[in-house]
Amino acid sequence: MKEIADLLTRYASEGKRILVLSHFQADPDGVGSSVVLSEVLRKLGAKAEAGAPEGISKLTQLLLEGVKKEVNTSPSLNADLVVMVDTSSFGHLGKLGEELERRKSEVVLLDHHKEVEGMRNKVRLFYVDENTTSSAELVLRLTREMGVELTPDQAFLLLAGIVTDTGGLKFARNSTFEAIYELIKAGADYPRVVEATKLPEDRPKRIAMIKAAQRAELRIVHDHIVVFSDLSSFEGDAAAMFVKMGADVALVGSEEKGTFRISGRARPEVCENTRLHLGALMQEVAKRFGGTGGGHPGAASATGRGDLGRVKKFVALELKKTLEP
Repeated sequence: MKEIADLLTRYASEGKRILVLSHFQADPDGVGSSVVLSEVLRKLGAKAEAGAPEGISKLTQLLLEGVKKEVNTSPSLNADLVVMVDTSSFGHLGKLGEELERRKSEVVLLDHHKEVEGMRNKVRLFYVDENTTSSAELVLRLTREMGVELTPDQAFLLLAGIVTDTGGLKFARNSTFEAIYELIKAGADYPRVVEATKLPEDRPKRIAMIKAAQRAELRIVHDHIVVFSDLSSFEGDAAAMFVKMGADVALVGSEEKGTFRISGRARPEVCENTRLHLGALMQEVAKRFGGTGGGHPGAASATGRGDLGRVKKFVALELKKTLEP
């Protein structure tokens, strides 16, 4: 972390162009982290910009509007240095990631998801801490290392990232609360963050949840309740819904024009008591079907090319191996 802080501080003091990127369809943690880091770098003298190629989520957009900030959803790679935040591989940047990998640009990677094989050797500096619950916490550490004080709006964005990435603090650790305390001291208003991260349940989502329940396939794997289903959207929300309903592991996928998306959720105790790591599983799915994938032990996703039925069969076989006590 100190190496990254020193490099960014030096580049900023020299007035370099720095592009801070988060993954496509970025969530509050990714966008909040990239926006805050880009602002800190500008304060230190850099020509810095935050980017989220191929769009951001609806909740992320509402959060940015609340603090009157923006992120470039069509960023250019015209930069001296690229910082990838909350993004474990070039594949998570879509077409921009393919271009970035081809150019062999100066890249720094800062993330809290499971390390993607080979990425460490493709970037200049690499910092991944899977024990940290959000990228916002990593950016907080980084700004502290750089000696920069956060504004209340910046603290608000980082706190929103923590709250959303921990499922409303359900997956928080002791270090998470230490970070929250520091952000509150910097001016973040916790009740305001809680209110701002409540996305109204719209009718299409409610209908999608009902359809997911109608299409659910129940299996028992080594005494664990596993649910498979399919939708055209809201896959992650549906998987989380099944876990709340009692499933140990839930996987929900969608397929369109030869490509698929699949999202998985699992109970924390299942990951602790077995060899299941959904992030690792989704990386294997991505390898097998030519896509991208990754995430946390209990929450992950993948995309690729192929038939969703074949993907489910592959995942089911992998679960038989990893769900063994």
